[in-house]
This record gives sequence, C-alpha cells and structure tokens, in this order.
Amino acid sequence: MPSSAEPLVTRVQRPVRVTSASEAAARDADAIVAGVESFALMAAAGTVAAAEVLRAAGDAVAHGVTVWCGGGNNGGDGYIVAAQLARLGVRVVVIAVAPARTADAVRAASLARAARVPILERVETSASAPPGVIVDALLGTGAAGPLRDEVAHATAAIRRARDAGACIIALDVPTGVNATTGARVEGAVRAHTTITFGTCKRGLLAARDLAGRIVVADIGLDAHAARADDAALLADASVLRHVVPPVRWDAHKGTRGRVLVIGGAAGMAGAAQFVARGALASGAGLVRALVHTESRAALQAAVPAVVCVPDEVPLVESLAWAHAVVLGPGLGRDATARARVRAVLEGVRDFGSLVASTHTRRGASQAAAFLAPRRPVLVLDADALVVASDAELWPLLVACAERTPTVLTPHAGEFAALAAMNDIPWRTSEDDLSARLTAARALAAAGGAHVLLKGAPTCCAAPDGTAWWVPRGSATLATGGTGDVLSGVLGALAAPVRADGSLATNELTALAASAAWVHGVAGERVCPTRDVRGVSVDDVIDALGAAWSRLRTEAPVSPGVLAELPAVVPASG
Repeated sequence: MPSSAEPLVTRVQRPVRVTSASEAAARDADAIVAGVESFALMAAAGTVAAAEVLRAAGDAVAHGVTVWCGGGNNGGDGYIVAAQLARLGVRVVVIAVAPARTADAVRAASLARAARVPILERVETSASAPPGVIVDALLGTGAAGPLRDEVAHATAAIRRARDAGACIIALDVPTGVNATTGARVEGAVRAHTTITFGTCKRGLLAARDLAGRIVVADIGLDAHAARADDAALLADASVLRHVVPPVRWDAHKGTRGRVLVIGGAAGMAGAAQFVARGALASGAGLVRALVHTESRAALQAAVPAVVCVPDEVPLVESLAWAHAVVLGPGLGRDATARARVRAVLEGVRDFGSLVASTHTRRGASQAAAFLAPRRPVLVLDADALVVASDAELWPLLVACAERTPTVLTPHAGEFAALAAMNDIPWRTSEDDLSARLTAARALAAAGGAHVLLKGAPTCCAAPDGTAWWVPRGSATLATGGTGDVLSGVLGALAAPVRADGSLATNELTALAASAAWVHGVAGERVCPTRDVRGVSVDDVIDALGAAWSRLRTEAPVSPGVLAELPAVVPASG
C-alpha cells in the first residue's frame, strides 16, 4: 500500500506506550543511562501520585491516608507520596511490611521521616474506622507468583478497608496483578484508581476490574518512553483527535466520502442497515448498498438515506464510485456469497484495467461522472472474512492489499479461520494480550493488510508492525449488530481520507483505532444509566454523536497526567 516518509504517529502528540514489565524497565534504564537520576524518576512518580491521590480520593482524604509500603522501589514511591501529602497537611501514616531495601527506597523513607510521617510495622486495621484512603505501594511491576505472608496480610487489611468504604489507590499495578499478563493471584488488591508511571502496563488492560480507573502519570521519561521495541500504542483521545480529518466548513456530501456496503443476503438486511447507520452517524456523505433483492425494501425503509444499487449496474461502477467499501456484513457463506467476494476482490485487484474498459465503452464524459481517482479502501468484515480464509481466495485478498489499503475486522472466532489459513497459533478465546498482539501482527504481515482484532481491549495492527490497543467499550457491545456498526464507522473515517489522497503506511491503522475508540465510548455511554440487558444496538448508534464529541474534547484534567481510562462498569448489578 502507499507509504509515507513521515509516519502519522510522529506528526501528532507522542502516544503513550502499552508495555510489559520488562519493556517498562528498559525505558527507565534508558533514561538513567542518558543521565536521569533514578531517584529523580521515583521522586517524580511519588509527587504526581500524591497530587492524583488528592484529586481521586476527594473528601475521603479528610479521614486520613494510610500508605502500605513494601521494601522495593514501589514502596519507595509510596514513601514519596506520604512525604508530599504530609507537607500539604494531610494526616498520613505508612505501614511498612518490610524495611526499605533498595538505595532509592531507603532515601525515600528518610524523606518521609523528615516530613514526620509515622512509619509503623504491620498493624491491624479496624473495619469500623472512618473511611479514608489506602495507598497500595506493596509490590510493583516486577512482582510475580503468590503473595508472601506479610503481603497477603496487608492485602487482606486493604480488602477490609475497602469493604468499610475506604478509597483504594494502587501505585503502578494493584498488588497481586501481573503487570505483563494481568493474571491475578489470591488476595490481589482491587483498586478504585491505579496510578501507573511513564507507560500503561499491559496487564492493567487485562485486569480492568481490579485496576479501576487507570491514570498514566508523566515521570520525565520523555523521548525514552518512545523506545523502539514491540510496545504498542495506547489509543487515547488526545492523540486520535489529530488522526481523524476535520470536516471543512464548506464541505458537501460529495467531499465527505462515499461508502459502499456489500452484504445483506436474503433475510439478513439488518447487518447492512447497521453498517449504513454507523457510517452516516460518523460523517459519511453518501452511502450506497449492494444487497440481495429481497433485502432492499427493508434496508431502505430503515435507512432512507441509503441508495440501493440496481442489479444492472456493473460492479466496477460501484467500486469506482466508492471511496471505501465494506464487504461482508450479512453476506452469507454459501456459493453466492463466495462468488460475490471473489468478484469484489478481482474488481479491486484489476481496478485499473476494468475502469479503462468501462471508460472505453461508455465514453469519457459519462465515465468521468462516476470514476473515483483511485481504488477504494477495502474493509472486510463478518462473513467475507470466513469466505476469504481459504487457499483459493486468500491469495486474491493479499493481491488486493498490495494495491489498495485493506482492513480486516475479525472477532476472535473469525480470526481463528484467518489464523489457521496462515499457520498462526491461536486459541478461539485468546485471553493473553501478548499472544493476541503477536497474532494480530502476524496476520497483518502475512496479508499485507491492517487488522482490527475486536475484543476487550481491541487490538489494531499494521503490516509494518505498528500496533494500537483500544481499551474502550463495555458489555453493551457484546450483542449482534454492534460489529457491523463499527465497520460503518471505519468506512466513514477512511472514505474522505481516501478521497483526498493516499494513506500513509500506518495511518489506516490509526483510523481503525479511532473508529474502535469512538465505537467503544458509545458503548460506555449507554451503560451507566441502565442495566446492560436493557441496551440495544440502536442505543449504541444513538450514542455515536456524543462519542464523537468526546473524541474532540476529552483530555486529562490534571497536570502531569498523560492519559486516563475510566473504571469499567459492571455489566449488571
């Protein structure tokens, strides 16, 4: 696909990286080698965290703050938090489950003592005490395995405090949660807020129920945070808003992008309808649909703005009209569907010669009325993914991806078929984020296509290895039709960019991440007010407008904060 000498992600605000524990440690090491004192990183972490404790805990701070500290550098962060809060007049006490053992932690403990913070050994806490604030600084990103007795005792006390109404704030990761995988051990802390430093730890995205609200704090890693390794990017509004092209004040329907929906077999008009509605609610100027004859009336009744393509219109004309094609929703998997997928892939692959042939037959003046300047962006979803995942059609899909920007949007089950075709290890319900990231990148490389692997969180990967994690959404999206809406959102985003010019190498992946972000936020917005059982795909579509507004305006509200993720909302009470 077209390339750019200047990748998109270097032209906008530097995205936060999503790292494993070792990748995070490597960034700290890079900064230290470059001359940043290790204690300066600890002091920055504790200072930003202290400010965040005041913001996150609110009135609970008036009842006092208890900081549970381990002996390592995570405990050192806790000592800095305690010292800073004490200097601000907050009543704070440290409970140390072990003496500070690293040089930086020892230095931090001395600062806490200088600020007259009481440092106690293990004590029992009363469940009847007034609710206050508990800071979990027991174990950091390097911890793994079962909790030792003294730490298990501490996490049990923290659990009792939470049950009594205390606000629980974890530093870097909740104790008992693996920073890389998100695996949790017995007794793991369940936090209301987790303040993580420099990067977003990948395990937090897999353990959102224990991490609570996630705050990524700036500790001064600066350019070292963008270290060249396998760490993916965090999809955040402050970055993605620069990815989505603005709508000009003088725009008209012809310049806002044209989306063609191909699917909607007999009895499956709903899927095409949801794609069209998602596209129209996300800025598409015009939407056409190539669906089964029996589905047209239902589609046009549901979405009057959609124009259904008559049977006599050659496929090449529809492809030439479109800036983006969404192929697959409601298409079916029978011989007719297979023939349709083949025809579309061949049409995109042979676009130039087919257009030239049509141009000759119709005449230059007639042809100019429907010809787009280049091949459309191709988005494959749903049935088209399964149909194309065989030895005969997969090479045709790869040939298309070589000629035009192509996005595959599978859920876990559809991904399994694509993975099997390419000998990529995959379990249908893959819950290891590292394995999901590796598999998504492998498929993107094998197909030369961008991959949007749906899930919690969603992973977007480009053929060049660029990848994004999109940790937005809720259980409202776990219902039929919402994936079709996402494809429509993506088609609407890609269409105007394609109309204006070629897409940079990783720009389409960033657009896919933007689509998943908006779609996920729409799912979140309908959840807080009612049980997920009472939410439908129509509610998600109705919430897209508010989600688009959030993309333009959402930003961290506290200095020193790089990114924030809301706490996940339980699916039902």
